[in-house]
Amino acid sequence: MGIRSDLRTIRHMAFPRLTGATPFERMESYYRSTAGDYDAFRERLLHGRRDLMGLLPAAPGGHLVEMGAGTGSNIAHLDERRRKEFGTITLVDVSTSMLEVARRRVERSGWDNVETVLASATDYRPRDGLADVVVFSYALTMIPDWFAAVDHARSVLRPGGTIAVCDFYVARKHPAGGARHAAWRRHLWPAWFSHNDVFLSPDHLPYLRTRFTAVHVRESLSAVPYLPARVPYYLFIGTRD
Repeated sequence: MGIRSDLRTIRHMAFPRLTGATPFERMESYYRSTAGDYDAFRERLLHGRRDLMGLLPAAPGGHLVEMGAGTGSNIAHLDERRRKEFGTITLVDVSTSMLEVARRRVERSGWDNVETVLASATDYRPRDGLADVVVFSYALTMIPDWFAAVDHARSVLRPGGTIAVCDFYVARKHPAGGARHAAWRRHLWPAWFSHNDVFLSPDHLPYLRTRFTAVHVRESLSAVPYLPARVPYYLFIGTRD
């Protein structure tokens, strides 16, 4: 897409036009004009997504649900695993603009076991029983009631099912374990991202640990395009008891 696409995205992030009475309306208003440029810029910002998809356990014939799936680009990281290791893949999002990009991607790529569903991460329920895997890739920070989204994911997972999460975050000031972040990171990044209704939280990892049995946890730092700074992000793979 090139520098022009980057500039459009950066301008949109710097001067977002958020309208609407509900969080869903505001999200759609944000992505309506930038959905086409989304992947090119965020591929260099949203780190860890390929690793997250690579860590998903196989569920032959099972159901994978991605909440807040956006344009559906994460499914491309599954490569041949898409058909061999999963029966049905459902991409769930509240933005019609993003799902339209996802729908075109599905059709163009010939992903015959992938469907798109317009719904929220707190309302969607699989039509045929419970899901085997639920994924949140840079979605929890954009969900106002992310606690409810995590709880809902647990309710739609079969016992022994897997939740996989990748997102920006900041550590607690006095974390019980894991990474520690300098004060400037704990204050700068939440303020910077909140301008675009993206809310970094110190409670993501602690809450995920209380709701699921941790299988794999990674905390790292991500480069930010055009900025001489790195933002914290995490990967969490867990199972439902």
